[in-house]
Amino acid sequence: MDEGEHHLRNITRAMVILGLAGLPLWGFLRSWTAALAFGVGALTSLVFWTLHRVLTARMLTPSVRLRWLYGFLSLGKLALIALVLRGMMGRYPAEALPLAIGVLLFVVGILLEALRLAFQKPEAAPPN
Repeated sequence: MDEGEHHLRNITRAMVILGLAGLPLWGFLRSWTAALAFGVGALTSLVFWTLHRVLTARMLTPSVRLRWLYGFLSLGKLALIALVLRGMMGRYPAEALPLAIGVLLFVVGILLEALRLAFQKPEAAPPN
């Protein structure tokens, strides 16, 4: 496992857990249309995060041309979110809040991992 890979897995795991927990909460507390919008947002967030992981890993290459290519492809992540937001707001304009919260799950996952790391006991330094 590469260094930092377990952090990426923890972020993905947090996003999946929050997404699965949010679906019934939005459904029971607001409406099932809100749960659908949240689910679409959460799924978009997971796809965004997966694309980010893949493209960033591939960008770490010595070839400048490939770095530029993967950097340019990274703009597709933003286009994905823009297309989903535009489509869902046209179809369900009243469900902007659950959709936005679903899309921002990757941010919440990153913040949860940062909090976990902040309260984690430091590893003992190896003896000299």
